[in-house]
Amino acid sequence: MQPTGGVKNSVSFVIDKGEGVSEIAARLKEQDLIKDELSFKVWTVVAGIARKIKAGNYYLSRSMTTPEVARTLTKGSADRWLTIVEGLRTEQIGELLIREGFAIDPEEWEKEVKAKKLEGKLFPDSYLFPQSSTQAAILKIIGKNFQKKAVDGLKNEWAASGKSQNFVITLASLVEREAKTSQDRALVAGILLKRVEEDWPLQVDASVQYAVAGRECSILKSPCDWWPEQLTQKDLQMQSAYNTYLYKGLPPGPICNSGLSSIKAVLSPTKSSYWYYLSDKDGVIHYAETSEEHQNNIQKFLRE
Repeated sequence: MQPTGGVKNSVSFVIDKGEGVSEIAARLKEQDLIKDELSFKVWTVVAGIARKIKAGNYYLSRSMTTPEVARTLTKGSADRWLTIVEGLRTEQIGELLIREGFAIDPEEWEKEVKAKKLEGKLFPDSYLFPQSSTQAAILKIIGKNFQKKAVDGLKNEWAASGKSQNFVITLASLVEREAKTSQDRALVAGILLKRVEEDWPLQVDASVQYAVAGRECSILKSPCDWWPEQLTQKDLQMQSAYNTYLYKGLPPGPICNSGLSSIKAVLSPTKSSYWYYLSDKDGVIHYAETSEEHQNNIQKFLRE
């Protein structure tokens, strides 16, 4: 929301979702946008607008009075909050942006994310995008956040791991689709790393799902089943570098966009005696040390 006098001498002020009046008042005071925190809080309570302040990006002038600042923060912003959840493919993120009303051309989205190899780098988080944002502007904001939180924010872990960025985000994408808790992610990451090191096939269903949907789906054909649960024997024999049943080692790139938890799991995996795992129908992971134990788990948890 821009002040009526225009943006001259104005300051951008972002209110995050869930931020309280006390936090807002403190930051307003820090930026010299109000003279006194207590006066601001008292005024919002007396005026009955304390709970009407909305998250968003605002332009505030230091010449505005406390009541003017407070009222401006209740009018909403021209910017939109958008949450990208963990584990989505780039196509799914494009669909999300389109559903939320951003001017994204499906064909151009697919073309750019593939050309720039952005799978795995569209970092899941809550973003504040101007409603008028172009595709390039949106990708720039997401890219900066990925660099800040997933790369610079974990620079010590990256250095200690000695692994390339593509290796980490590719393995993290498999972990993201396979495990749901931090503990399981670290264990699964450890198992998959052992399999890579010992030249075993990874046999990750999610990588085959990625390949199958990539062959059969497109953002232009929405809605699509981007993660088909029922894989056939034909699917498991599909000639694709992403088929980790046929080809050993990691697939050539990420299969989805991972959150910090999965990236951290790959950078600091849990070592164990396990070589196998499976998820039951409730999403609970069961581990095994031997093929025989794994087959018993299949019979126990996956057979009707």
